[in-house]
Amino acid sequence: MNKWGFLRETNDKALKAGIDKDTGYHRTGLEEYLKVIFPDIKDWLHDKALGKIDGTMYRCRPDYRSEELKLIVEFDGLPHYTNPDIIEKDLKNTELYNNFGYKVVRIPYFIQLSNSAVRTLFDVEISEELFDESIPSLGIQGRNTPAYLCPSGIVRMAKEFKKFPSQYQTNLERLRQQNDSFKSGVEFLENEYNKI
Repeated sequence: MNKWGFLRETNDKALKAGIDKDTGYHRTGLEEYLKVIFPDIKDWLHDKALGKIDGTMYRCRPDYRSEELKLIVEFDGLPHYTNPDIIEKDLKNTELYNNFGYKVVRIPYFIQLSNSAVRTLFDVEISEELFDESIPSLGIQGRNTPAYLCPSGIVRMAKEFKKFPSQYQTNLERLRQQNDSFKSGVEFLENEYNKI
């Protein structure tokens, strides 16, 4: 079995989540992936407020931030697709971080860090084999399908899947195989995806 599991924000959250019942795959904290993607970077700050910048205090707390790279990495879990207030806040925070000179990488909960995904998100080539993107992330048992998202979340999911066509196909097939369009919401996702 691959040592790389489904992505979670931290190793602690990965351990608490345990093994995925559908696939038998474990979870891996984002900090483990970041060590392989950026092996020379040691200044990652997790969940720390930006603090005072140009005399103004900023309380937003990026998931991971490297001053050396001027990079912020956010893991956007399910609430970032079910709650329009959070979706709007993500847009505002991304704009704020960009204005301060940070590149912002947002990793959706349904995208796994395969070698291809790392190349797309970070423009980094990894020789070690990372997550197997033929393993689906979405399923009705996990209640993380398009059926459980708000309309803005479905639009956001479709736009993000456009960057990861292989993972889109894997998840689309999985949602169709579950043969429950009411709980999968597969038609919602397909409709939005095809509009883009």
